[in-house]
Parts: sequence; structure tokens; C-alpha cells
Amino acid sequence: MKRKLSILAVCIMVLAAGSLVLAQSNPFVGTWKLNVAASKFDPGPPPQSQSRTWNADGSVNITGVNAAGKTTGYSYTINGDGKEYPTMGAIPNGSDKITSKKAGANKMTATFTKAGKVVESTTFTVSKDGKTLEIVAKGILPDGKTLNNETHWDKQ
Repeated sequence: MKRKLSILAVCIMVLAAGSLVLAQSNPFVGTWKLNVAASKFDPGPPPQSQSRTWNADGSVNITGVNAAGKTTGYSYTINGDGKEYPTMGAIPNGSDKITSKKAGANKMTATFTKAGKVVESTTFTVSKDGKTLEIVAKGILPDGKTLNNETHWDKQ
């Protein structure tokens, strides 16, 4: 019985270590802070601040303060598997679904849709040193304005 428990404990430790290695091998995982000064927002104005937490399971949570000083938050799943996932919260592009694909070790592309219609195409790229994240987003906002943002994020 002791031997079986020891084997079970070793298996659990190996699985836990494997999860940790997978999280570390994914350059997107972690907390990122928006570098407002280095970013371009078209149309503006930019938010006062924003932070995004990218989890190993692909869930991404974004919180911040918009240009008017109001706290904002939304989330979605982006793990590059090509499957469609719901978006949650007040996403600026008004989308209700997201689909993402891997485009390299440090790059992913995503398509945001609203009622089946594409509203935004986005590219996420982590620098080779893993310290910065660039997000380029192009689309149409709910008010009909064209979206053309290039945001820069620093790993925390």
C-alpha cells in the first residue's frame, strides 16, 4: 500500500511539473501592462491604463481604466486551437466570439466576430526575449468607425 501511494505521489508531482513547464514554454502566459505612450489608438482616445493576464489554459482577462476614468474589464479564450469561444464583458469591438490560430512560436492571430460577422482581425506577437507583447488590431467598431490599433505591452 505504501508503495502504491509513493507511486501515486510521484505521478502527481510529474503531472504538476509538466503543467509548469507548459506554462513556461508559452511566451504569452503572464501578466502584461499596457505601455500607453508607445501605443497607437485609432480612433482614440487611449485608455488611462490596462493590464492583461494570459493564463496557461488560454483564458485572457483584461482590466483597466478607460479615457473617461471608468473601470473596464473583459475576457476571452485565445489558445491557437482554431476553435470558436465566447467573449465576455464589454469588449470594445462589440464581439461575441473569438477564434485563434498559432502563427509561430511567438505569434497568434485571432478573429473576433459579432453574430457571425468579422468585426476585428488581430495579431499577437511576443518579442524573442519574451519581455514585450505587440498587438495589432484592425476592424470596425460598433459605431461604424474603423479600428486600427497598435498596442505595446510590458511583461510584469
